[in-house]
Parts: sequence; C-alpha cells; structure tokens
Amino acid sequence: MSQTSKDEIDLGYLINKISELFKNISVSIYNSIQFCLRNWYFIVGLLIGGIVLGYFSEIDSKPAKKAALILRTNFNTAEYTYNALNTLMVKSKALDTAFLKQHGFKTGSNEIRGIEITPMVNEITPMVNFKDITENFSQNERALEALLRNVEFKDEEAITNSFYSGYKFHQVDFVLSNSATQKTIDNVLAYLNNNEIIKRSAQNGKTVLEQNIAMNEFSIEQIDITISKYNQNTFMGSSSSQVVVVDKNFSYNGVLVEKAKLQKENTHLKNELVYADHAIVKVTNPNIVEDKRPSYKMKYVTYPLFFVFLFFVFSWFSRVYKKAEAHSIIKNQ
Repeated sequence: MSQTSKDEIDLGYLINKISELFKNISVSIYNSIQFCLRNWYFIVGLLIGGIVLGYFSEIDSKPAKKAALILRTNFNTAEYTYNALNTLMVKSKALDTAFLKQHGFKTGSNEIRGIEITPMVNEITPMVNFKDITENFSQNERALEALLRNVEFKDEEAITNSFYSGYKFHQVDFVLSNSATQKTIDNVLAYLNNNEIIKRSAQNGKTVLEQNIAMNEFSIEQIDITISKYNQNTFMGSSSSQVVVVDKNFSYNGVLVEKAKLQKENTHLKNELVYADHAIVKVTNPNIVEDKRPSYKMKYVTYPLFFVFLFFVFSWFSRVYKKAEAHSIIKNQ
C-alpha cells in the first residue's frame, strides 16, 4: 500500500514539474512579446539601419568568381601539369609575392583562392577516354585485363588515379577572387607552358612528331613506287638514288594494307600536330562568372538580424545585472 502511494506521489511530482516548465515557457514568451512591443520603434530602427548599411556594403563589395577550364596535355605531360598546378595553388594561398610576380600574377591580392581537383579536393579532374586506354593496350590485352582487375570500380578515385597520367583532356575548376580577370587564366597557361620540363617535352615532342610524319610519308612514297613498278612488271631501280627491291614472295595486297596503315597513322599524327605548338593547350575559353551568394547570406539580411540580436543580448545582460544589483542591495541591508 505504501509503495503504491509513493508511486502516486512521484507521478504527481513529475506532472507538476512538467506543468511548471510549460508555465515558465509561456511566461517567457509573453514577456518577450511585451518587451518587443515596448521597444518596437528601436527594433524597427535597427532593422532599417541594418538593411541600409548592408545594401550599401554590398554595392561596394564585389563577389568572388569561379571558372572552369578544359586543358589538353600533350607529350605525356599530365603528371607534370598536376604537380605544377599544385605548386601554383600552394604559392597563391601563401601569397608568395616573388613567385607570383615572376609569373605575372598580382601580388597585392590573392587572385587564385583554390584550384579544385576532383576527386582529391585540390586540383584537376581527368576526363576519361576508354578508347584511348584500350588503344594503348591493343597489343597486349592481357595487361589491360590485369590492370582493370586491380581497380576497384566502386571507387571512382581509384579509377582516376590509375589512369589520369595517360589522359589528354582535363577539367580545371578555379576559385578566384573578385580581382581576377581573363588575364589570370592566361597567366596560368603561360606558367604551365613555361615550366622547364613541360617546355622541353613540348619541343622534343613536336620534333619527334614531325620526324614520324616525314618518315611515314617517305614510306608511303616508296610503296607507291613499288606498286608502280609491279604494275609495269619492271623491278629495276628508279631514276632516283633509291633502289626498289621486290622478291618473289611480294604480296600486292599486303603492301596496300601497310600503305593504308601508314596513311591512317599519318592522319592521326597530323591531327596531333595541330595542338603540338605547346604542351598544355586551352581547349575551351573559360567562362569566368561571379559566385552568387544565397539571399540569406547577403549583408542587407545578415546586418539587421545581427543588430537586433545584439540588442536582445545587451538587454538581457542589462536585466541580469540589475537583478543581481538589487539582490546585492537587499542582502547588504
């Protein structure tokens, strides 16, 4: 019987406490409303003043910018490009004025705030071209199969890191300051192409490319001479210093197939030669746009709310101080 009575007392005590809590909350809400009504003119004044101040502050301040750029890396310079962009990002964030001035960037402000690399957070995202990958392994399918088996396809980063150095096209996302312009992006390209290793790779790569085209054209010319001699049934030397030799196992069809291969290869090499003046080529013109902030982050929204918040905090501290002072006076009496 006594246990039942004790449980009833505990339950009644809990209900009273909950009721008292709701009563206190209701009283606090009522007092807050009354406080706002008594000081409505001051609160409205703070709101209007904050909106006006925030509006003119927004006019004077320019928003940050962002840009996306598609690059083509020639002559296997992708890894050097990645490293150079990493260095640029570090130097820019550290505001290394000597480095920035050397490469034509502004030293008074941080033009480049970040170079975002997906999936590694800080630089570039390779654009996957599986056609190029399969062509690289066309002579060794077992090597391609072994490589793909070692890649966890559920992990996009693993795929990217396994192949990025062989990609030709890359997307670079820039986070720029409001002082950045098109010249900023041009300076980035100039900085990359003036990198000593990248520059030498471009010079050597173009020379080799032109030599391969010339050798293929010479081979095609010799095949044409051979075919012409075959059609005339004369296998004597030509009027030039070159001697055409055709043995008894000469395959007319095989020669035509080889000529077609050389012509196809030369077409590909000539297409590559179009981009071969530089190791790093801009494929698309970057569209530099202002990074618009959402309305709730605008100064004409945050300023008035902040001013009213400060007013409430100051009023609360003032009220607490007066209560403490009154309590101290009564205690001393």
